[in-house]
Amino acid sequence: MSEAHDRAESKLRVNMKLSVVEGLFAMPICFFALPGNFLTASLATEAIGLKESVYGVIASLPAWANVVQLFALPWLTRHLSQKTICLSFSWIHLMCWTAIGYSLPKIAMGGPWHSPTLVVLLFALGALAFSLVNVSWTSWVQEWLPTKARGKYLGRRNRLLQISTVAFLVAASWFIGYWKESALFGFQMVIFGSVAMRAVSIVLQLRILPTKRIADERGSRLVEQFSVILKNKPLTRFVLFGAVFGFTANVMGPFFPVFFYKALGMSVAEVARLAMVATTTGALSMPLWGRICDKYGCRPSLLIALGVWMGIGYGYFFATPERLWVLYVIWGIGGTAGAGFLFGSFSMILKLIPPEAKTAAISFNLAASSLSAAVAPIVGGFIFAWAESSFVDLVGVFHVMSCIHHTATLLTGLILFGVAEPKAATLTQAIGAMRPMRQLGALLGVSFLANYSFFRKEDEE
Repeated sequence: MSEAHDRAESKLRVNMKLSVVEGLFAMPICFFALPGNFLTASLATEAIGLKESVYGVIASLPAWANVVQLFALPWLTRHLSQKTICLSFSWIHLMCWTAIGYSLPKIAMGGPWHSPTLVVLLFALGALAFSLVNVSWTSWVQEWLPTKARGKYLGRRNRLLQISTVAFLVAASWFIGYWKESALFGFQMVIFGSVAMRAVSIVLQLRILPTKRIADERGSRLVEQFSVILKNKPLTRFVLFGAVFGFTANVMGPFFPVFFYKALGMSVAEVARLAMVATTTGALSMPLWGRICDKYGCRPSLLIALGVWMGIGYGYFFATPERLWVLYVIWGIGGTAGAGFLFGSFSMILKLIPPEAKTAAISFNLAASSLSAAVAPIVGGFIFAWAESSFVDLVGVFHVMSCIHHTATLLTGLILFGVAEPKAATLTQAIGAMRPMRQLGALLGVSFLANYSFFRKEDEE
């Protein structure tokens, strides 16, 4: 028995090391895959030369992919293991980005293959594959990582991924800035480098050893669970909040980097520094928000964080090409508040989801959040295109749009007053429950949360 235990412990140690290393190698391509991130915004609107309305469609693709995977994943899980799904679609996602990198000079403005439809199709295939990878990876990890080891291990893994994200942003922004006269070449090299690192990551994932399997809910009937969901008023109201917040935040959120480039004349390197400031302040504040949530509850924490986050956003009114320092203040404070808001959202959904209807609740929340987040950037793209063609003063347009954006998003907090918070959490983890919120972090300055693994300590379960 001791020998079998030692073998299991040895397998676990190997798997944990491999998972950390493969995560570090996967970070660059994962950042590219996030909706509304500043690199993709520059790639689409500056390098490829797409209209803002087309970029709005691209920014909405991950949300549409979330909806599609709700129907695709149950069918896949009946025929394939979570590991097979994860690895298979990881290679497909990799091939999509390889195709984007290879064809970049041809699909850019003036190239022989320049077609918004082709570009959107490439990004759409990549978004769907990435969506399936994310959910299947989370399920697969639970098959080999014991519950008691998740807290300490995932905490360390999260910190290393944050460091690798910052390192990638520094390197990528410097390289693209160095080749600013040949932007297409700069982006090609960054994409190819990210693809090569992701290939190493997938190979390392292949080496993760099989261990015990956990029970899942693939045999559950979702229809029978929805009656439980509809009776849970706090959950349905919180899902409503998430859907409305996702819409208001995503209408103009993905276009802030575009405003930075076109209205304020900022470079990719300068926008990268903003992201690094927000990532640093957000990461450092996470333990504090954890203690606040534990002491005062998730709803008060959410309301405070949302108020500070959107309140500091009014500072954009004072941002001009001559006063770019204002942005560092906004993103520094916004990174801290945004981290608290997203941390509170994760904790709240863990408390609200009923264990007897976990699958249905996750699907319900994911569908509602994804649909609103999918429509919003398309609407925002047309608004941006109209404003750009109708007004000469793009800086003034930016000021007005940012005020409307932050006011509308702030008002969504009123819905939270109708959400009654349970005293204790009922789940240790909800797979994919708040994935739209994870993705939202990319365009709101806390991109490290896109790969942050949330957990509750064993003594809290």
